[in-house]
Amino acid sequence: MTAVLDGFPLLSELTAEERTALEACLETRDLDAGSVLFHGGEETDALYFVVDGALVIRSDGQNVSELGAGEVLGALSLVCVGRRECEAAAAAPTKLLSLTREGYVRLREDLPALALRLQEAILRSFSMLVRGVIGDSRAASTSSVS
Repeated sequence: MTAVLDGFPLLSELTAEERTALEACLETRDLDAGSVLFHGGEETDALYFVVDGALVIRSDGQNVSELGAGEVLGALSLVCVGRRECEAAAAAPTKLLSLTREGYVRLREDLPALALRLQEAILRSFSMLVRGVIGDSRAASTSSVS
């Protein structure tokens, strides 16, 4: 499985040994096309790695995004308990690896340095996303003023 984990940018700063250790905490989940992974309003419970296939993300019944192999969903659910803002469903037969909150708690207890590095990667990824949104917002407001 480690070769599969090598393809996820979120895990790029982890060593091969750390990715191997992370494998022990992951669960495999296969979805048929059209199967719902989770609904909006449900409590967040896991980080999902899309190994193969695609997930469509819907908000208020509208498709807002599609995630494919190498992408992750729900990373913040490991560090922040909350409710899902959207629905995720398989757009095609999809294979996922998941790290549940319980698996993450075990990881923190058994391998705290690895759990910390994963948490830092999640927060760095979120920070980059927020900076991108802010940059896009600034660019849009600048272009609308011109």
